[in-house]
Amino acid sequence: MRIGKIALMAGVAAVAMTAGAQAAGTDSADKPLVLAQNVSSSTSNMSNAELAARVQALEDAAAAQNERAMADRTRLSTLEQGYNSAVWNFDNGRASFASGDGRFTLAIRARMQADFAGYMQDSTHPSGFAGPSDLSSGAVMRRAYFGIEGRAYNDFWYEIRLNAGGSDGGLNSTCTSTTTLNTPPGGTATSTCAVGAIANGGEGDPLLNKMVITYVGIPWWHFSVGVIEPSFMMEGTTNSASLTWTERPDLENIAADSFGAGDSRRGVEIGWSRPDTFWAGDNTAFDMAFTGGKTGSAAAHGNGGDEQTQILGRVTDRFWSDGISNFQVGMSIASVLYSGNSAGGGAQALRFRERPEIRVDGTRLIDTGNIAAKTGDMIAFDMEGNWQNFYLEGEWAHFKMDRQCGSSILATGNPACTSSTAVIDHPTFDGWTLGGTWILTGETKTYTAGTYMASALAETQAGFQSLVPSRPFSLDGGSWGAWELTARYSDTDLSWHGTQLASSSQLVGINGGRQRIMALGINWYLNRNVRMILDDNIVQISKGTAALPDRDSQDFNVVGLRVQYSN
Repeated sequence: MRIGKIALMAGVAAVAMTAGAQAAGTDSADKPLVLAQNVSSSTSNMSNAELAARVQALEDAAAAQNERAMADRTRLSTLEQGYNSAVWNFDNGRASFASGDGRFTLAIRARMQADFAGYMQDSTHPSGFAGPSDLSSGAVMRRAYFGIEGRAYNDFWYEIRLNAGGSDGGLNSTCTSTTTLNTPPGGTATSTCAVGAIANGGEGDPLLNKMVITYVGIPWWHFSVGVIEPSFMMEGTTNSASLTWTERPDLENIAADSFGAGDSRRGVEIGWSRPDTFWAGDNTAFDMAFTGGKTGSAAAHGNGGDEQTQILGRVTDRFWSDGISNFQVGMSIASVLYSGNSAGGGAQALRFRERPEIRVDGTRLIDTGNIAAKTGDMIAFDMEGNWQNFYLEGEWAHFKMDRQCGSSILATGNPACTSSTAVIDHPTFDGWTLGGTWILTGETKTYTAGTYMASALAETQAGFQSLVPSRPFSLDGGSWGAWELTARYSDTDLSWHGTQLASSSQLVGINGGRQRIMALGINWYLNRNVRMILDDNIVQISKGTAALPDRDSQDFNVVGLRVQYSN
C-alpha cells in the first residue's frame, strides 16, 4: 500500500516537471532564471560607509523640513492671536496704539502755547487822537489743544481736537467799534454790535477746533469732511506748532478769516499731492475746499438767515530739491460766494481787519468796518525755500469786495443805486510780506511733501515745517538744543480811495488803515517737543479820516514771548 502511494506521487511530480520545462522553452528559451534582488545600478558599487552617509543626509533634510513647518505654524498662530491685540508705542512724546493688523490706529495729541506780551506805547497823542492808547500787556493761553487722530479700516483717517485756549484776550464786554454800513458824510454810527463783532468779550476760541473724517484709499488723493482747516496761503499750510514767528502775517490772517480758511470751519476739502510729478525731485499739490461759517458761531442760523459760504483753493510745486535744500512756489485763490446775513434779514457785509501779529490784546488796529457786500475775491502768490540752514519766504495778496449801495446810500437818491443790493464799486486792498531765518546750530527746515497716504497722513499740505534739533537740550550732555535768528517785514494796507460817485454825498474812500511791522526774533528749540519764541514787533500804524488821514497814526513796540509744548 505504501509503495503504491510513493509510486503515484513520483508519477505526478514527473508530469509537472515535464509541463514546466515545455512552458519555459516556449517563452524564453535563452533566458536564465534569475532571483529578484533590491539593488539599483547607482548604488550597486557604493560602500557601506557611503550608503550610511547618504541615509544620514536624507534624515537631516527631513528634520529641517519638519522644523520649517513648525516655525510656519508658530508664526501663523502668533498672527492669529495678535490680530485683535493692541500694540502700544511711545515716540517723541506721542502715545499711540494700533491693532495687530495695523488697520486701526489711535494717537493722543496735545499742544500748549502760552504767550506773554508787553506793549510799549507813547503816553501822549495829538489832539483828536481816537486810536487805542493803552493796549493790554499780559498773558494769554493762545492754544491748548487736546485730541486724538488715527486710521480706521486702513482707508479712513480721523481727527478730533478740542481747544481750551483762545486768541481774543483783552476784548471788553461791549463792542469797541460799530458803524452803519456805508455811512455817508455826516451820518452817525449805530450803538449795536456790528456783524462779526464779539459782544461778550473775554478769552476763548470755539471748543471744537477740529473734527474731520478723511478718505485716503486712493493713492495721492484725500477727501475730507467735517470741521476742517483748509490748506490755504503760504504759512496757512504750516501747522501752528511749526510757526517760525508768534503769529502768521497780517495778510494771511485776513484771508483766512474773511475767505473761509480760518480754524474751525464747517466744510469739505479735496486734495491731491504727489512727489516726482514732472521730474525727479519736484512735488506738485493742490487743494480745493468749500466752507461755511465758523463752528463757534451761530450767525445766520435762524428764520430769515443764510450762512456765509466760500470756495477756495491752493496749488504748489516744489520745483527744485537736492534732498536738503528745497524751493517751492504757490498760488492761493478764494471767493466769497455769499457773505451771509443775520437772522431776520440783516444786511450782508464783508469786513477786513487784523491785530499787530500778536494776540495778547485782541484789539484790531486796522479795520475797514462792515462794508455792504455780498461777494468778494482774492488771489495770492508766494515763494519759499531753504538753502541748507538758511530759509527765505515771501508772499503778496490782493483782496477785492463788491460793494453794494446799501440802505444808507440808497436813501440819498444816488442814480447809480437802483436797489440796495446794486454793486456800485469794487474796493481793493493789498498786502505783502518778506521773511528769513538763519539756524545758528546748522539744522535745516523740514520740507513735507504732503503725500496723503493711508500709512502716513500729513497734518498739512506740502510746505515747510519746524526743524528738529540734532542735539536736544541737556545739562548733563552739554547740549543747548537748536537756535534760530528770525526777521520778517509785513505791509498791509486796508485803506482805499476810489473814484467819486455821481452824488457827492456818498462815502467813497475806506479808511481802514495801514499796518507795517518789522519783527525781529530768536527761537530756541530745546528738543522736538519744547521750544520758545521771542519776538520784538516794531509796529507803525497809519490811520485817520478822509479829512485828517494821520489823526490816529502811531508807532510802538510789542515784545512777545511764547512757551510751547507739542507732540
